Amino acid sequence: MGSETPVVAETRRRRFADLCEETTGFGEIEWRTFRDLLVRPREALERYLVHGPTGGRLYARPFGFYMGMCGILMFYLFLVGGMKGVIEAQPAAALDAWVERSGKSREAFIDDAESWMSLVVTPLIAIFNALLTAPLLKWWSGLDWRRSFRSSYVLMCAWTAPILFIGPSPQIEGLQIYASIVMWGALFAAFLRMGDGLWFSRWWEGLLKCLVLLPVLFLASWAGMVPSMYVGMLGGLWGN
Repeated sequence: MGSETPVVAETRRRRFADLCEETTGFGEIEWRTFRDLLVRPREALERYLVHGPTGGRLYARPFGFYMGMCGILMFYLFLVGGMKGVIEAQPAAALDAWVERSGKSREAFIDDAESWMSLVVTPLIAIFNALLTAPLLKWWSGLDWRRSFRSSYVLMCAWTAPILFIGPSPQIEGLQIYASIVMWGALFAAFLRMGDGLWFSRWWEGLLKCLVLLPVLFLASWAGMVPSMYVGMLGGLWGN
């Protein structure tokens, strides 16, 4: 049999892309975005900055794409117990007071609270990430506010993309240290690969600025977790 013609090959490729989009929600644009954030993050960032939030209709919008990847991370978290560990780690007296107010069993209250908390924690942390990192990126780059927020979400996407490959290991005892090294190493790699000539001009300057981002991102996570916890607790009071 002869080799496939370009038309047949393109048809097969399109059918496969359509199948992926129907079954996973990730179509050709999303896979291209994922690939370029891994392979050529600086070029992807430049297209986002020059051609708008879709990179000239080449990429997925960064906020929505970030939410999609965080959804995968939440699925990993669900496999190892979800947010229940966070809720159960609260002071016993405080948690018991919420359980008593709900009129439910402890297990039922925690299940309901975990469901509500899981619903809001990802978007809240993403928003706080952008709110706290965009001013720094604007300061370092001189970009306007709109592109600074966009570049913040693109950076978050480039940071998150390689983390998907380590699965739920950050929550598995014995693997947490190694997973943390990979996670924070991915942030440094994304920032250094994307920011040369934009956020910094020398490699050591890039390292220092990335170190500045670390406590900012920790603060953003805390700022997102606190209201998410209260949303979960309030949600746990509903229904019997």
